[in-house]
Amino acid sequence: MKFICQGQELSDAVLKVCKAAAVRTTNPILECVKLTAQDDTLTLMCTDLELTIIKTIKADVKMEGSCVIPAKFLSEFVKKIVAEQITFTKVDGAIEILYGENHGLIQCQNADEFPMPKEISEPQIFDVKACDLKDLALKASVAVAQDDSRPMLRGILLEVNKDELKGVALDGVRMAIITKKLDKEQGEFGIVITARALLEIVKLIPEDDTIISIQVQDNHLKIDLGDTIFITRLLGYKKDFVNYEQIIQKTFKTSIVVNRLELYNAIERASLLSWTDKTHNQRKQLNTKFFNRPRKHNREYAN
Repeated sequence: MKFICQGQELSDAVLKVCKAAAVRTTNPILECVKLTAQDDTLTLMCTDLELTIIKTIKADVKMEGSCVIPAKFLSEFVKKIVAEQITFTKVDGAIEILYGENHGLIQCQNADEFPMPKEISEPQIFDVKACDLKDLALKASVAVAQDDSRPMLRGILLEVNKDELKGVALDGVRMAIITKKLDKEQGEFGIVITARALLEIVKLIPEDDTIISIQVQDNHLKIDLGDTIFITRLLGYKKDFVNYEQIIQKTFKTSIVVNRLELYNAIERASLLSWTDKTHNQRKQLNTKFFNRPRKHNREYAN
């Protein structure tokens, strides 16, 4: 295996795919990035078995092959040589990196042991604008549950109803429902995707009206942007999610109309006085220390 690529392109690609690398795991290979040199391209892939990100860049491939390198180390290393042209050569279980008049050596793992992503051949597809998907994910994520007692509530329901896409999240106290119009009717179905995977995906998609095709099959979701591919496992389908429609009140006795900015500023000021568990405990300790401190004997103040 031997290829040559630009440092800046490689650095940008590594930073993107590393979002899917496992942080703490019993399987060290999930903390790595797989590099595959073929034809005139270099393909980078990271996965934690829940989310997979694949990125392809141009490269001058002298000898085809693949290798697996620790993702965090490679990310930090290539950030410092973005202005250089870099040559990677696989030699006896290690990767030799040449840049300028310098060189380094990185031990690599067996590429055959790296898990391959799920193949999606006959998916169900719906299209949505990139900006709409990003806005929906960011707004819905504030109501996603943070504990693992009910795993389904750690996800966001994406519900397609003809020409409408609805994002729903709830944690037992809050509920967020965001609705976006689709350009055309696209059937009726619903999937539940982990909030973490959806947020990582929307960070890397465009912020314009680019149409994103979302493919769903066998509890997996895939988004193909050409040079970047996202694949993630689903938590389930709409039937597995909470029946949120039964929770919503049909009528309300009281309704108010307020200026959004004024309400926001008022909440910001009031939140300064809110007691979280941490601040409550700190104030309790401070009060205990103050009231239980030893008092000076009254005779010291006599006369």
